[in-house]
Amino acid sequence: MAWNRAEYLVTLGFVVYAFEGIGVVMPIMQTCATPEKFNRILIAGVGTLTVIYIAFGTLCYFTYGAGMNEPLITEMLPASDTLVIFTKMVYIVNLLCSYALTICPTNRIIEEWLFKKGDNSTTNYWMKNTSRALVAISACFFGVKLAAKIDKFLGLMGALLCAPLALLFPTFCHLKLMAKT
Repeated sequence: MAWNRAEYLVTLGFVVYAFEGIGVVMPIMQTCATPEKFNRILIAGVGTLTVIYIAFGTLCYFTYGAGMNEPLITEMLPASDTLVIFTKMVYIVNLLCSYALTICPTNRIIEEWLFKKGDNSTTNYWMKNTSRALVAISACFFGVKLAAKIDKFLGLMGALLCAPLALLFPTFCHLKLMAKT
């Protein structure tokens, strides 16, 4: 069988979830100090992440070949190898750095909803920091609680929340911006 019939719907959710990162680019460009340099920054960032992911996948393939049968690849790597330790550390740094990028739109939406624009008071400043801390704490809480079922959770989130981002919003943008009829 070419695919796992019991789990293929989760894979479809993951495929749609992959489009989630596209919606992060515009808010980050708006908050960039020099938007005219954003294209170079974006290309450098995506290029760096691509190299890290390809290097990690290549290391896993050279370590195990085509016969990998465990879902969590990092647990299968030999723990005492220096290259494996270095690769895991770079991957962890990658995840830590990319969290700030992916959480930026969430914080902006919450701040626009809760706080007044242009209010730069000390109270507003600390309320924004508190809301950002609560978002990070809730992400950690749900990460720990859903760790055993992360594949099902991400598949469900991809199917429910990212499907409109990947399928409906481009259609609406085309209709509004380009369509003649």
